[in-house]
Amino acid sequence: MIYDAAAHAATYARSESGPAPHGDEPGATAWQMLADVGRDMIGYRELLLQLTARDLRIRYKQSVLGVLWAVLTPLVVVLAGAIIKAAYASMAGRGVATVELAGLAIKSVGWTFFIGALGFGTASLTANLALVTKVYFPRELLPVSAVVTQAVDSSIGAAALLVMFPLLGIGHMTGAAWLLLIIVLLVALTIAIVLLASCANVFYRDVKHVVQLVTSFGIFFSPVFFDLDAFGSRGVRLFAMNPLTGLLEGARLAIVTGHDLATPLIGTTGAVIWSPAYLVYAGSVALGGLLLSTIVFRRASANFADYV
Repeated sequence: MIYDAAAHAATYARSESGPAPHGDEPGATAWQMLADVGRDMIGYRELLLQLTARDLRIRYKQSVLGVLWAVLTPLVVVLAGAIIKAAYASMAGRGVATVELAGLAIKSVGWTFFIGALGFGTASLTANLALVTKVYFPRELLPVSAVVTQAVDSSIGAAALLVMFPLLGIGHMTGAAWLLLIIVLLVALTIAIVLLASCANVFYRDVKHVVQLVTSFGIFFSPVFFDLDAFGSRGVRLFAMNPLTGLLEGARLAIVTGHDLATPLIGTTGAVIWSPAYLVYAGSVALGGLLLSTIVFRRASANFADYV
């Protein structure tokens, strides 16, 4: 599998008519570097697709359930969250509404996409020794392909939800435009974090242990299992510091409840459980993260081969 990708990358590198990766030009601004990365992703799109296809084959090779894992993974998160919600509902003397489970499901898909991409993307450079040390191509392709691979994987679970929601009488397609924006921001934020994590993992191998902690316990610091309203105004402000909060909660409100994300929403405790500022904040962090990660990655990539 790796040989095929390496050979394809080598073909690109040797081709006189093929695209040449943009380097870290002296005096280049962060915006210019980000634009260069974008052009490289387009110029090397065939290699990106091949890396993605390779990763998908490896992921499901000799797997009994195959692509069903794309549905089972978020389903396990939903079941865990349902148990927690049922416990809280029991103490309050009520049951768990279908709309609550639907909100939990859509947030679970977003969360599993993020942690899946982070887990695979962090090791993308160190796991591809032959490519990094022997072939010249844009190194960003490896972590980005890990994110794209996870996006394909998560889209299967998302498609299952889109089929189930109408059957349960849930789902507001009026929020589709908001959902599209949220997906773009989530992917951008994920790419930014994965670029930084994969780069740091080349030089400091204990980064993978930090990532394991995030993927294991980070869900408790994101509004996946819990309703923001339960934490009051101060708790909501703390949760809102996590850019994933606005994206996950926004997806739930737009699709499950049909709420217009341009309008603030006040909870029963008086807390502002939704504000357009949450989305602006997430977008700002995603864009700033892309600029920062591009600078760090490009300037560090020249030394990757020495440390991998």
